[in-house]
Amino acid sequence: DGEISDLCDSVEGRKSKSPRPTKSTVLSHLFESNEYPVSICHLLSDMIDAGPKGKAMNQFKSLDEVIQDLEEMKSQPHLFLYNDPNMSTTATTTPPVFGRQYHGRSKELTQILEVSTRLEAISSSDSHQQPHTCAEAIFLSGRAGSGKSYLLNKCGEFLSTQGWVVVREKFDRGLEHNSQGVVCSLFDKAAKVLADMKVGGSRQDAEYSLRARKALSDSLDIASLCYLAQVVPNLLHLIDDIDMKTPQSIEANLSQWKLVFLLCQFLNALLNNNRPIMLILDDLQWAEALAIDLVLGKLLESIERQKNAHLFFFIGLYRDDEISVDHPLLPKLNSLRESSNVKITNMHLSAFSKDDLGDMISNELKLPKRLVVELGDVVHKRTSGHILFAVELLNSMVRDSTIYFSMNRRQFHCRIDRLYSLKTDETVATFIISTLSTLNPDALKALQVLSCCGFHTDVAVLELFEESNISPCRGILCSLQYLVDVGIVEIAGGLVAFAHDLIQQHVYENIDLSQRRDLHFNISLFLGLKSSMNSTSIQAISSIENGFKNLYISESKTAEGPVLSERSLLSIAADHINHAGPDFILEL
Repeated sequence: DGEISDLCDSVEGRKSKSPRPTKSTVLSHLFESNEYPVSICHLLSDMIDAGPKGKAMNQFKSLDEVIQDLEEMKSQPHLFLYNDPNMSTTATTTPPVFGRQYHGRSKELTQILEVSTRLEAISSSDSHQQPHTCAEAIFLSGRAGSGKSYLLNKCGEFLSTQGWVVVREKFDRGLEHNSQGVVCSLFDKAAKVLADMKVGGSRQDAEYSLRARKALSDSLDIASLCYLAQVVPNLLHLIDDIDMKTPQSIEANLSQWKLVFLLCQFLNALLNNNRPIMLILDDLQWAEALAIDLVLGKLLESIERQKNAHLFFFIGLYRDDEISVDHPLLPKLNSLRESSNVKITNMHLSAFSKDDLGDMISNELKLPKRLVVELGDVVHKRTSGHILFAVELLNSMVRDSTIYFSMNRRQFHCRIDRLYSLKTDETVATFIISTLSTLNPDALKALQVLSCCGFHTDVAVLELFEESNISPCRGILCSLQYLVDVGIVEIAGGLVAFAHDLIQQHVYENIDLSQRRDLHFNISLFLGLKSSMNSTSIQAISSIENGFKNLYISESKTAEGPVLSERSLLSIAADHINHAGPDFILEL
């Protein structure tokens, strides 16, 4: 309080000693002094230049508001007290993009981390004094775009820094037939994490990787390892002496029960090495019954019998508004709740609160909360607290300069008069589509090709498309950075993914049906022809050219890394021909 009083006295003293032009204000005078952070200049101006004749744009209504501003500055000095000398230039050339930073959901985040802390506490206790322990599972529900995936991303990123092995995979709309492949991909990612620890991790990571390798080698014979490596190819990078040329590895398909047994052995071997494991499966509403039974039935049952069950943490995410009464997930969840060996926690993400939305706007625009209350209220009302919709709406307001940076006042402002005339659509989907209408033709064509490939696509596949007429005139890769900048897609780990599957869904569904089928067929034919011409691929390509009437390949997972195998290309080709449909083939 004393420091603020001294600042006020200093400003008043300078006002009396230094005559100012008629249009000069307390704020401009403070800016000219170049002594105080911008936020302090605004705070003093809003306090001093007040009253009926005051020129302050955002006069304080009470002392409580002053205290609130000061508390925000104290708790977040990086936002309010450190002047960026290039802020004016940065704000105009690189405007804020909402949705890239994590905000809100502190209650749910705490609840998830409390489970992990509980499991860690059991692990660190004396093994002779440990009570009977069990695995834990959280099932997180909520409608599309409520922030489930983003929340778990943040949890996973944090726990990865705390020694957890965190692996995540998601089921895809329209690829329910590949549900078993998704489960196998989850374990393949786990094998990749362990393989990477051998060479790129800390000493503790390297030692853990070696212990995991030994545990797997001890629990599975060479034939079983060869079988497992067919569906978990990164196992070859973890265990170097697996010889896939042995006669045992030639069998084309694993039986369902053999696969279940091997995956259970894989997981149990990892749990015996005293490091907690978190497996995350997203979009369970698109999983078929066999995959649900494999994960929530067989795998959890096998873990129940392990003394180190407390090292396992499973999280399943699903859209409760897309689960019908006869969906196979519901009875499985009911049976798990009755189990005494797996502790179940059910969570639901409801609408984003006004306070959380206000925090997000305040942080992104570096403004005190009192200055964004009206903006937050309007956005919350127009979007019903749907965070994906709110983010898209705020970003559209930045693009059309409803939210703009004032060079004179050195901070962001909102054109309040425009707020109440905002035209918003009835659903998130139609709003997303309306934002896509501003894309240039090449970017839109690139986005349509990406949507035909599903939620995410390997960059190596897109590089192949550059050689074909599938791509727009300037190519797909040329448009990627623009699509990233506007928040439609993201690039990470060699994959291009949509920012949300709602965007992929509605881009895809708004492609004319005949054009969509044509795209699928051309992609299928192109990838089939790109694969090497051995007897297997010749037979598959012949099937493509003859209509693929009976072709069905259940695995559509692409290979990790920049090199795509022939099997991967043909699997992707088969998925696309299945999407084109037999009716389209017969019409050719």
